[in-house]
Amino acid sequence: MRGGKRTRSQKRGDKPERKNSPEMEDAQSSVSSVSSQQDSADTMRSVLQEIRDFRAEHKVDLNKLIEEIKRYMKSELEDMKQEMYQKLSANSALNQAHETRLEEVEKRIDEVETVNMAMSDALIKSMKQQRAMQGKLVDLEGRSRRNNMRIYGVPKRRKIQRAHRAVARKPERNAPPRSIVVNFLEFNIKEKVLKKAWEKNILMEGRRLSFDHDYATEVVLKRKVYVGIKRVLKEKNIRFQTPLDRMRIHWDSGTHTYDSAQEVRRRGFSVEIPDRNASELYPEIEHLQQTNTWQRVGESSAGGDGTKN
Repeated sequence: MRGGKRTRSQKRGDKPERKNSPEMEDAQSSVSSVSSQQDSADTMRSVLQEIRDFRAEHKVDLNKLIEEIKRYMKSELEDMKQEMYQKLSANSALNQAHETRLEEVEKRIDEVETVNMAMSDALIKSMKQQRAMQGKLVDLEGRSRRNNMRIYGVPKRRKIQRAHRAVARKPERNAPPRSIVVNFLEFNIKEKVLKKAWEKNILMEGRRLSFDHDYATEVVLKRKVYVGIKRVLKEKNIRFQTPLDRMRIHWDSGTHTYDSAQEVRRRGFSVEIPDRNASELYPEIEHLQQTNTWQRVGESSAGGDGTKN
């Protein structure tokens, strides 16, 4: 049968399997290893090439970026330089204007100080002359009152003939009455009457009357400064006199005349005396003389001759 023949022919075509030898396996393994190494080398070359391409590409971009940064910084620096130059120019012009104004101000201050010193000198001189004239007027007024005598303590309701109350504002209800001014035809008679009045204790309605010279207003104000010292001297039974605006005290060691209450206080009297006499004529002269010693702007402190540094 054909079928049976085909089967036999097939059986005749079958060949027996061959086994590879060790040498062949080693050769195949070597070929495979070489092929793998070749692939790795190709891969490495491909990676290196990509890296080179990447570096080349980015190197161009980096150079461009650096150039742009340089241009930008240069532009900014130029703008900043220009702005600073403009500000410095403006400040220089402003400083120059300020310096000019300061020079003008200093010049004007110097002129004002010169005029002020001249006016101060003239004012001091004028006030000294006026004080001298005032002193002469006070002296003349005192001389015109030499024949007058004042009586203190006379009640208000008492009627007086050929005498009058002192010219002053009306005293308050409980205030002491105004003094009475009595005029004598002769100075010697007044002195005798006044001396006798001082030696006696004259009372009127139980009140002691006081007698004194008729001093000018300025002298009266100066004499009031000695009130506290008089009280202390009376308590210590020390004899004293007050000729016009001075005080003469009869100490055990001798008689001494003082020109001011401050001099008397230095002897140890614990009385309150104003630092400046309220009746002092033109006390501002001393203040002006003290302030007039200042130096003008620009004067040398060493020379003080008006030369500028």
